[in-house]
Amino acid sequence: MDIKNFWYSYKSILINALEKDFFHFFKKIFGALYKFIIRFFKHQFSLGITNLDNLEESNFQLSLDKLFQKFNSDKGSNFKVNQKKIPSHNYSIFYEKYFSMYKKKTIHILELGSHEGRGIASFYFFFPNAKIVGANINPFQMKFKSKRIDELYIDVSSKKIINNFSNHIHENFDIIIDDASHNLKDILITFSKLFQKLKKGGFYVIEDINQFHVFKELNPYKNELTPKEILQNIKYNKDFKSSFISEEEKKYLVDNIAKIDFEKGQMVINNSNVSDIVFIKKKNLL
Repeated sequence: MDIKNFWYSYKSILINALEKDFFHFFKKIFGALYKFIIRFFKHQFSLGITNLDNLEESNFQLSLDKLFQKFNSDKGSNFKVNQKKIPSHNYSIFYEKYFSMYKKKTIHILELGSHEGRGIASFYFFFPNAKIVGANINPFQMKFKSKRIDELYIDVSSKKIINNFSNHIHENFDIIIDDASHNLKDILITFSKLFQKLKKGGFYVIEDINQFHVFKELNPYKNELTPKEILQNIKYNKDFKSSFISEEEKKYLVDNIAKIDFEKGQMVINNSNVSDIVFIKKKNLL
């Protein structure tokens, strides 16, 4: 993390803490700074952090699903929990379907909710010319580093932090992937703002868009449309209202979305498939 990204992330953590209470704010002043210092030394000396730039070039030849499995990402067909393989989302078939055209191109990718960076490590090898940004509420979590990867703080539940993030990032992205909180409000306020940071013709992806059916705490808003319902309304040219999307933001989405494709993965929890994923293509307007 360079100085500019450090200062943005540290400042944003403090702003977010101040919105809660002064005690939380003062605690974060020293706590977050200490963690950034520890993170700096771990990063410099690769302590518990894998430098992807030094791994075998043969990884560039692997399929995306093989890469997801290699780095134990739940985006693949299976992943390991306590050394036991279990079925996962199996999003790799959809990512290859929509993104194979980008494979050799110089592109910019943003993943929200990058966590330990297992998905990012996979994309690093699948897209050998990509610059990747991993954004997470815990910016000390990433287990991988590269000259092509940046780490940033984001809290997708805070509109102020999302706006700060959008202003900090000067480039637009070819691909944005939301694998963050999966909370209804968070998905909508993030989508309505960051879709504007997508390049013309780019893709905005929302993973696990139907988890509300199993994890009720992700949707405490009884009378609000879900992200899937809103996107279906846009797809079929129907009007909608949402407390989390302004009329101006709604107009931008409606005017700039070219195509919406829903796909279904394979992860089942409590007898319900929780692996719906949506690919939203932006219009390629002149």
